[in-house]
Amino acid sequence: MLNNVIQFGEKPGYATIVSTIVDAIARRLLVAGERLPPQRELAHKLGVAIATVGRAYSQLELQGFVESHVGRGTFIAGGRRRADGALDQADAETIDLSIYRVPVADLDSALSDTLKAIIAEHHPQQILGSSPAAGQLSHRQAVAGWLKRYGVDASAGQIIITNGGQHAVMAAISTLTHAGETIATEEFTDPKMKSVASYLDRKLIGVEMDGDGMIPSSLEALCQRQSIGAVYVTTRGQNPTNATLPLHRRKEIAEIARRHDLPIIESDIYGTTMADPLPPIFSIAPERTHFLTSFGRIIGPGIKVGCLVSPPADVATTQAGVGMSTGSATLIAAEIVSRWITGNQLEGMIRWQQAENIRRLSLLTTYPLLGGARTDVTSPHVWLPLPEQWRAEDFVDAAAAQGITIAPTHSFVVGRRSMPHAVRLCIGSPPSVEALQIACERLERLLNSQPKSSFET
Repeated sequence: MLNNVIQFGEKPGYATIVSTIVDAIARRLLVAGERLPPQRELAHKLGVAIATVGRAYSQLELQGFVESHVGRGTFIAGGRRRADGALDQADAETIDLSIYRVPVADLDSALSDTLKAIIAEHHPQQILGSSPAAGQLSHRQAVAGWLKRYGVDASAGQIIITNGGQHAVMAAISTLTHAGETIATEEFTDPKMKSVASYLDRKLIGVEMDGDGMIPSSLEALCQRQSIGAVYVTTRGQNPTNATLPLHRRKEIAEIARRHDLPIIESDIYGTTMADPLPPIFSIAPERTHFLTSFGRIIGPGIKVGCLVSPPADVATTQAGVGMSTGSATLIAAEIVSRWITGNQLEGMIRWQQAENIRRLSLLTTYPLLGGARTDVTSPHVWLPLPEQWRAEDFVDAAAAQGITIAPTHSFVVGRRSMPHAVRLCIGSPPSVEALQIACERLERLLNSQPKSSFET
């Protein structure tokens, strides 16, 4: 047991739990694949609140020390492997629809050619050195040109290069709001956004949604009822519901923010492969909107390059948020992205992903119940309302028993709102359409079945 191997001290805070576990990993008291106790169990043994342990586990996952698997628990990162190095058979048979991934195009020689060109043109000390807090000017200029195609008309001076989209979220929230302040966001939102807000000691409050996303009248009522520090909104490809805000709602949200003098944090992390002709909120309210996105959704999560675009008056403030955390992306990663933007490779990758996503969605539509999911032609996730007999938590558990991992629906719920009887399926996560088909066959059978009673043996 974890607390028999290492000592936490009397009633530790979340930071102590994090540092103690990290130290135990460094001293190999905890090894890759080892399972941590459930949050409730550890909280009981340590005499602390479950939220304290939950915050510690979330921070450990953000830092990459642990991995959470729905239905199986939280494990020390590194994977469970047999002595011969192969994946454990139980893991090999599991099809994961919980982790947000996009299919990545076969790059052929593009990556090696780009790296050769970078090495030929730059001294190693240049490309492996430190980057300015905002990122190199040439990289920001390339990103500015790319963003203009999608309605974000900003100068290179307004752009800050970040270590991916989540880093951009953290930089924005940490500098635009204060500890203890409340941020208004959709009533169902990205679990990583919830983790960042919790880590930074910000409160989230959910704004009612419908099929078109955040409802402006509900946001207005909320702003009149209590003090709000900022509005965090996903304009397109919202995670988990796939909602995309119509233009009139984008304008209404911008006007509400003006009326109450609120900054808007507009996330486009999930919309980078979408064909959306509507202007972003950034273009409607450029004086108060902070736009963020990630290239990892196009190139692959390992690239770790994103950006935060702020109004000119606020750039120094949000840039400080990047500098005081992990700093900007590495020069070599930013250089790859910059070259692939200017050389149009990025556009080719987007088109490939769009075609691959259509293949996967076409498969989904061949199943009567799975075909009822809310989708977008370019979104690698779907939002599936469940038949009357299924509650979300029961369906997630039943799917896990069938070897299908699905993110728990409660992880998307903001605050204590009622949990919808729906699940998010990441159809971009399986490595192939064939693996997705196996998952679809199992899930369709499950949707057509009756839940087993908890009293059944």
